[in-house]
Amino acid sequence: MRPNAVHPQTRYHRPGSVGEACDLLRELGPDGSVLAGGTDVLVDIKRGSSRPAHLVSLSALEELKRIVLTGEDLRIGALVTPAALEASGEVPSARPELLDAVRVFGTPQVRNRATVGGNLCTAASCGDLAPILMALGAGVGIQGPDGRRDLSLADFFQDHRKTRLREGEILVEIVVPVRAPGEGVAYDAFGLRAANFITVASVAAALHMRDGLCRGARVALGAVAPTPLLVPSAQERLLGSRLDEDRIREASLAAREAAAPVSDVRGSSRHRSELVEVLCRRVLEKARDRAVGKSDGLTAPGGGERADGADGGSHREEAP
Repeated sequence: MRPNAVHPQTRYHRPGSVGEACDLLRELGPDGSVLAGGTDVLVDIKRGSSRPAHLVSLSALEELKRIVLTGEDLRIGALVTPAALEASGEVPSARPELLDAVRVFGTPQVRNRATVGGNLCTAASCGDLAPILMALGAGVGIQGPDGRRDLSLADFFQDHRKTRLREGEILVEIVVPVRAPGEGVAYDAFGLRAANFITVASVAAALHMRDGLCRGARVALGAVAPTPLLVPSAQERLLGSRLDEDRIREASLAAREAAAPVSDVRGSSRHRSELVEVLCRRVLEKARDRAVGKSDGLTAPGGGERADGADGGSHREEAP
């Protein structure tokens, strides 16, 4: 152990294995804080909003930096960075839809430093990765002193900034089912400027089409509830339909009704609710087109332009 330069009262640990990290975190209890990419943890420490007695760095755990594609799923180590997702051979071939979210994720510097696991464990509802991963039906692998357990990502989030990780546990991987025939997935987000924004509202959708009808659907929202949110009521309005304009409008209204946004410096609750409806309609149309092969839509950075406001005017503006 050695004193951490960020705060003189914080001690730094660098375990050499996942098991050692779990044992150490259980020993330290609430005094220990996990350090992955550090893009959130170190900022909080510098601001004085967090003063952990011990930082447990995962930087030596090479097994958590791998991306593995099997016949059934894509396994993303918790320490994989968004930049590594984009640069990998596995993600663009197996789950190119993830790039919709990766390409609006912070700045290039942040994408090179932040980690997928860290982004999820921060449990901020405005995170860009959680909604699309939830729409994809992703699960998470969690390792603790007593072994491994697996959860759906939808069950991983407990409340704002709170997950279901227990004492001594760390997130080790994210498991995403591989792309199936007839599937279309899309993600879009709105921010107050064109790049490097904190998401004001976001929507992800995954659709399964067969014989011209929607046989499966998931719709997930971000930044409009305490946690990223699946919307069963929107999904129900899509099943069995041909995803025409009326059904998409109904599902988008259901998503708007399910949202529970707050008002803050980035937008009012009413504005966020309007954005959910607009984004949902746009994302469902894009996912439908991808499902039937009309457009792959996977090469435009950020999933295309940002959302227009519900009044038809552009809400792309600089942050105050």
